[in-house]
Amino acid sequence: MGKRIIVLGSSFGGYHAALALRKLLGREHSIHVISSEEVFTFIPSLPWVVMGWRDPAAIQFPVAGKLRRKGIEFTQDTIVKADPERNRVTGGKGEYEYDYLVAATGAELDFAAVPGLSPGEGHVHSIFSVKQAVAARDALARLVERGSGELVFGNAQGASCLGPVYELAMMTDTLLRRKRIRDKFRITLFTNEPCLGHFGVGGFGSISRMLEDEFADRDIKWRVNSRIEAVTPDGFHFDDGAALQSDFSMIVPAFYGSHAYMGVEGLSNPRGFILADGRLANPKYRNVYAVGVALAIAPPEATPVPTGVPKTGQMTEAMARAAAWNIAADINGTDKISGKDFDVVCIADAGDTGFYLSASPLLPPRNRLVHRKGKGAHFMKLAFEKYYMASLRHGLPPLDFGW
Repeated sequence: MGKRIIVLGSSFGGYHAALALRKLLGREHSIHVISSEEVFTFIPSLPWVVMGWRDPAAIQFPVAGKLRRKGIEFTQDTIVKADPERNRVTGGKGEYEYDYLVAATGAELDFAAVPGLSPGEGHVHSIFSVKQAVAARDALARLVERGSGELVFGNAQGASCLGPVYELAMMTDTLLRRKRIRDKFRITLFTNEPCLGHFGVGGFGSISRMLEDEFADRDIKWRVNSRIEAVTPDGFHFDDGAALQSDFSMIVPAFYGSHAYMGVEGLSNPRGFILADGRLANPKYRNVYAVGVALAIAPPEATPVPTGVPKTGQMTEAMARAAAWNIAADINGTDKISGKDFDVVCIADAGDTGFYLSASPLLPPRNRLVHRKGKGAHFMKLAFEKYYMASLRHGLPPLDFGW
């Protein structure tokens, strides 16, 4: 008898988990993707949208038709409750039963943690959807047209996706230098990290010093161990009494996993990230697998202000394929593989240069660490985005050098 497999989410984790499952399992097994979005967005390129350097259409791809052509059912729905005791999830359109569940739902943004932090209140912008990026693009363009101002980029307490504000601060510096008006603007970056380049994992060798030197050369001011108390129309107020004036700001909030997973003992941690073993299966509910941001990963060390562990798109795809393999192995009675031996490859763009990072494993101590700065990294990220989107649209083989 065929198994029913539900995949929640259609971004890096969900999309690739579903395709991998379809390759590994016969058509007697059903695969059903349920996602709140019908469109895949290449999230790493959203900072370029903010800069006005990329049209959103270039980094989006409608997934429903491609999945259905592969024999994968697709439903656009938002899951509001998981019930692993009954092998069921509930969305706005109804209930869905499964034999195996892959949770690849990404994150919910915790703007409510800080008064005034929500973009809806009009004081700050964020960077996790095309809508947010376009709103930020338009606001930044107005300020640049005005010709002067205070620009603030920051990671709020608890944030884990820490890289985008570094990219945006350096890209904005590049943009203003090209327009020859850099001297009319002050750029400041604040972060919850204990040092620049900590990234929630204790840092990557000399990356911290590299970033300090880069920021010094660009005259970007920074502050670490920052905890926001409130955001007001004129700027940011921190718990140590400091304040930053702001005419434009881009802030990364802390994440939740999903409220749909909360309150189920043994399924998730208090913030809704799913608990999983080394094969990405939940220890209590063995037919539930977690992929990408939905997976709970404990920080390797305590920091003065809370930080989270990042999950890149490259890591998420690797998890997706491991989870798919292990579900197929469970069904077919073959050997499973580890899904938590995380390596990371990351490219951060700075507008006129870039930073390449490769580490194995993600968390220290490491067997291998490579990091370089140069225009080659900038062009590598450009090339990867174009190839990646082409691979989605035309079925090209994956090109695995990260972003």
